[in-house]
Amino acid sequence: MNQRPCALYCAIIAVLLLPACLKPGPIIVPPGHPTARIIQLKELDPLYSDSSRVAYNQLGNPVSITPSSVSTGYPMWLFRYDNQHRLIASVGAYDNGLNMFEMAHRYVLNAAGRIISDTTFVFGTFDTTVTPLRITGQGVRTTSYNYDSYSRITQTVTTDLVPDIPRFRTTVNYSYNNTGNAWKIVTIRVEIPYPHAIPDTSITYPVYDNKPNFHRLHPVWQFVDRDYNTNNPGNAISYDTYGLATEMQPNTNILGIFYHRGAIRYEYRP
Repeated sequence: MNQRPCALYCAIIAVLLLPACLKPGPIIVPPGHPTARIIQLKELDPLYSDSSRVAYNQLGNPVSITPSSVSTGYPMWLFRYDNQHRLIASVGAYDNGLNMFEMAHRYVLNAAGRIISDTTFVFGTFDTTVTPLRITGQGVRTTSYNYDSYSRITQTVTTDLVPDIPRFRTTVNYSYNNTGNAWKIVTIRVEIPYPHAIPDTSITYPVYDNKPNFHRLHPVWQFVDRDYNTNNPGNAISYDTYGLATEMQPNTNILGIFYHRGAIRYEYRP
């Protein structure tokens, strides 16, 4: 390994993993690493082959994820911010010049700048050039968010809005351990018309690798995938020289997009 990659590797490890020596207490590392960012997502399954380009603004905030072929089920995702550079909307748009979307999220923030609620819309139009931004479509669900003192999501409560029966309210609780990973995730699902019925409850205990979690490269990626962990859930199939995952396990969501065999490409800057 030549001198420059070695120095870059040491810088990434120092920022992402150094707090592991701090005990007691969880490993908490601010996201937004200055020398690495995701620039491409790729589907490796030949039956669904596609490649998406990830673009950023001058501040380094993601503004779009654009597939090579925009179509139904494969929209381009646009991320919009307020004048304080806080995420206020994500829109799965069609590239037709008519500002039409397949799915869109409008976020409400609290005084601390955290997203506390999210309304999800399907099949409508949007205009993010006006204030307040305009999203017109069928609202299908709302989600509220709670956080811990480290700005990690600890609970989501999602409620169906469509007046069909059955309708559900789903609560997900995340419990973090001293390594900064969610060691237990409890999902509780109850049918809204029958709130006293026995809920459907499931508990998962994720297993993690020992590599830096690529979601920590930007807080938007953490929020989109609800992944605030220090390490990656499960073992990736491959990693690059700097320990970041380059191919994930099959049938995985990456930055909110489902991949049968998903690969990630990064850009490293001085």
